[in-house]
Amino acid sequence: MKDSRIRVLPQDMADKIAAGEVIERPASVVKELLENAIDAGATQIGIEIESAGKQLIRVTDNGCGMFPEDARLAFQRHATSKIGPADDLMSIRTLGFRGEALPSIASIAKVRLVTARDGGQAGSEVLVDGGAVRQVKETARPKGTTVEVRHIFFNTPARKKFLKGDTTESSHITQAATQQALANPHIHFTLAHNGRKVFKTLPAEQGLYRIAELFGTDLARELVRVEEDNGRYRLEGYVSNPVYTRSNRSAQYFYVNRRFIRDKVILHATQSGYGHLLPKGQYPVLFLFLSMDPALLDVNVHPSKAEVRFAFQQEVHQFVGGAIRAALSKNESSRVVSVPQSPPAGEVPLAGAPVFPASPRDAGHAAPPVPSAPGPSGVLDLFYKKADGSLAVQSGANRHFTDFDKNLLPVSSLIYSDFEPLGQLDNSFIVLQGSKGIVIVDQHIAHERILYERFRLAARNRNVEVQQLLFPLAAQFSPGEAQLIADHLETLAEFGLELEPFGDNGFLLRSVPAILKNDEHSELLRDIVEELRGVGKVETVDEKYEELIIMMACRNAIKVNHPLDKDQIRKLLFDLQRTEMPYTCPHGRPIALFMDMEDILKKFLRK
Repeated sequence: MKDSRIRVLPQDMADKIAAGEVIERPASVVKELLENAIDAGATQIGIEIESAGKQLIRVTDNGCGMFPEDARLAFQRHATSKIGPADDLMSIRTLGFRGEALPSIASIAKVRLVTARDGGQAGSEVLVDGGAVRQVKETARPKGTTVEVRHIFFNTPARKKFLKGDTTESSHITQAATQQALANPHIHFTLAHNGRKVFKTLPAEQGLYRIAELFGTDLARELVRVEEDNGRYRLEGYVSNPVYTRSNRSAQYFYVNRRFIRDKVILHATQSGYGHLLPKGQYPVLFLFLSMDPALLDVNVHPSKAEVRFAFQQEVHQFVGGAIRAALSKNESSRVVSVPQSPPAGEVPLAGAPVFPASPRDAGHAAPPVPSAPGPSGVLDLFYKKADGSLAVQSGANRHFTDFDKNLLPVSSLIYSDFEPLGQLDNSFIVLQGSKGIVIVDQHIAHERILYERFRLAARNRNVEVQQLLFPLAAQFSPGEAQLIADHLETLAEFGLELEPFGDNGFLLRSVPAILKNDEHSELLRDIVEELRGVGKVETVDEKYEELIIMMACRNAIKVNHPLDKDQIRKLLFDLQRTEMPYTCPHGRPIALFMDMEDILKKFLRK
């Protein structure tokens, strides 16, 4: 009709709009190409970028490659080899499946694809310019695929002007490559920017070695092993001990079925797993891998595939949070030890990264051998390739390197009973000495940790010691505050706080926990009201009750400027060492500071 205002967009315009959902920046191209390479079974993946990916992105792999007819078909939208019937969407087992990556990339860039299958067949080269196939020809190349993407957003200048500077864009690319390298420690990755090597990894049998390789041994030695399996879900990986935190979530890597995700349920579950062990505004370091039946997970939420939906959201939340709590309660972390080894005769040095001793469950999944390659001098030169293709540590007269032992030790190797009390500093800090160095303990927060765990256990077992008040305390509240208290009378009674309604918006306080018998009770009630504000969901209620326990422990803990004799100090340290987490207070603050004897000697130029 002449008056019709609706029209069908041209195909090239539709492709560009659709590409905007998949390709936001050069890092999106790298992510999609890496996922294709991993799905193709690659064991070696090379990434080269120029001008932060704005001029060139080249990803080369040794995966299965494509047949000639598939190479051209790959640039058609929604053409994929990874799913077939509609039922496959209910059980996604590959990183890619939508058939949108290559068409989206090709619609906003100039693309060259070179690929070949095994078996002596000729390879294929496909040139695509702004979504239009310009050339298809035979070519020679080994098995695998290379994709070159040049001049991203050349035909969509409105999108191009929103790209950030090279430093920012290259940082996003490094992050995208790091995400895939962490999830696939068996794959050899290289990343180069403008000809400069950003990182190079070698296959490893355990994920902890890949973490150490990418983030350094200083971080890796602060990690606690997480491993939990309830039959439906399995969680494994590493989290940092509560003393080692970051001011943001940039070092949090969470994967579901080896797919990196950002999910609010998971973020909340990991934070709740730490409870009150973390300082306010601080976040743990996470490298966690959740496995489940793909039927319990919907990854077809957004073209970027970074969002997922769980069939049983609350169940996943409880499992993840519980697994982290269980790991932290064991106070276990990876021990770093010296590895005095020399390469046997006939072994050749190899540049690379630490490869961890295989655990029993890793048997039969050893990483493939990697050809030796020259590398920069330094830590990476400490490894050599053994005859069976695995890596070991090389040592010599002038070499010393710390590697990870399979044994597990407490989060901190600090044992308070190994140190002798010297006295108090300013009647607030306990000073200890030992062969390992000097320890300074904050007496208030040490006692707070002890009382918190003692009171939490008593509240959980409904065995709080109660002190009846000789004269009940009457207190008046606003209507909203009174309703808040009325909603939680039963639980407050379990904590030893017996409150009885008294007049309009008033209550009589008849008993308090024995540890608070000398406290200012009217102020205590006001603090309780503040802690109960904002109660909503079940997990929030639990968190608010935890805050009550922490508040009570803090109120009754030894204060600063309080003198202690040696027997009192010894008793405090004895009780502290028996707690579940003797290194942080319930608010997450460190209880003790340690100065190593070697550091002291270095300060005095003795070493």
